[in-house]
Amino acid sequence: MKYIYVENYLKISREMKLEFLKFMYCFKRFKIINQKIVLNDNSLILELSVDSSFNIAKKSIDLFFKKNKDIKSFFTDRLLIEKNTLYLFNDNNLIKEVKLK
Repeated sequence: MKYIYVENYLKISREMKLEFLKFMYCFKRFKIINQKIVLNDNSLILELSVDSSFNIAKKSIDLFFKKNKDIKSFFTDRLLIEKNTLYLFNDNNLIKEVKLK
């Protein structure tokens, strides 16, 4: 599976969250199949279908949040929860660690 991690997503307004999700669901080149919220990091994890274009999805996210410098997005291909910590990996490299409690 591949995911896009949207850091600081929960810090935006409710209206902007709704606008963002409407924006993301209008594309045909990628399809969101699941969303996960990471409360301890104020972030959103979007799981995309296997046939999705991840580059287009990430560029679309970056374009949407272009004016909001607090929002960052990056690819992750593996999520692991172990000992109350969420680990995010890309190409077997640890890219982020989030304490869950």
